[in-house]
Amino acid sequence: MEDRPGSEYCPKCRIIQLTFPFTEDSRTLRRCLVCGFPVESGLVLEAAEALGLPSPPDIKILCVDDEPLVLQMNGDILRFHGYTVLTAPDGPTALEMATRERPSLILLDIIMPGMDGFEVCRRLKADPDLKDIPVIILTALSDTNLNVRAFEAGAELALRKPAEAGTVLRTIEAALALAASRTAGPTFEGVPEAVTAPAQPEPAEPEPEVAPDLTIPTRPVPLTVWTFDGATLRGQIFLRLHVEGHAGPETAQDRLNDPDLFLTLTMPGDDPLVFLNKIQMIRVDVPAEEEPDVPDIQVGVSIEPIRVQLINGEQLSGTVRIEGPAGKRRLSDFLNTQPAFLPLKGADGLHFLHKRFIARIVPQET
Repeated sequence: MEDRPGSEYCPKCRIIQLTFPFTEDSRTLRRCLVCGFPVESGLVLEAAEALGLPSPPDIKILCVDDEPLVLQMNGDILRFHGYTVLTAPDGPTALEMATRERPSLILLDIIMPGMDGFEVCRRLKADPDLKDIPVIILTALSDTNLNVRAFEAGAELALRKPAEAGTVLRTIEAALALAASRTAGPTFEGVPEAVTAPAQPEPAEPEPEVAPDLTIPTRPVPLTVWTFDGATLRGQIFLRLHVEGHAGPETAQDRLNDPDLFLTLTMPGDDPLVFLNKIQMIRVDVPAEEEPDVPDIQVGVSIEPIRVQLINGEQLSGTVRIEGPAGKRRLSDFLNTQPAFLPLKGADGLHFLHKRFIARIVPQET
């Protein structure tokens, strides 16, 4: 059996994880490399039952995105939850598949070569046979008027990337419910056909329905990334203002050290979205204000000056913040217990250095 690495959505970790093959009852399946949970698509229903998750009816969802990794991620998540998934890499293909397959819902990216998502949505809504298919916009486009533009094009709801799997699933359920409520009419069981209901007074004019804003509150943080292949990339990431089970807003350090293999970087130019493999990132710089303003005299915190040399010969000087009981805040313990990226506060900002690319660290005099 070929030990081929892969990546799929893990229902237990609730993110895309590396997977490994295993044999069970003469079947070659796959498990999550982090937690060991089965992720093989053939075990979807068994895994859902084990987690106590409901399985939706047979609903076809068309995912439209020019990024293969995004299509894989969204497809894995939706398949795990029982949906039938169709994919299209561009607008014309999406329109052709929508005409042929008649999906129950369309998950649509905006920034695509040629025909963008807004134009795809407008053409869908202009077609009498396709106009009732609910459309959810899922995009990395940084636009404060995203919801307005999405609704004007005919979309039901809009989300910004990166969106958590739970948020995407809840939004899909809400859009399907809205579509069902528009097509379902009142029924009168047991009433003879010739009998008509007594006249009722005209109801008051309902208030205009305002589509709910289900976007995730985020804030942009600029950063510069140096990678192992010698590239330097400048862009921004979007950090969540509210994270379940997390004290305070998400930080750049949280995002870099989370279990996700790739970092989503939004950039200006022809390639507005880049997925960076974290294990190939040597150094990441963010503005100094991302470092918490903690007084040096605070009990339980030490500020230690160090000099770091990277394997590419670059040297950086700055300070690290060590927390812990008095007498046990040792630099060696701090370095060996840190996650993948070491935070170094320099004179011109905050550096996150991948430990696998650090050649040596030299303590400096205070």
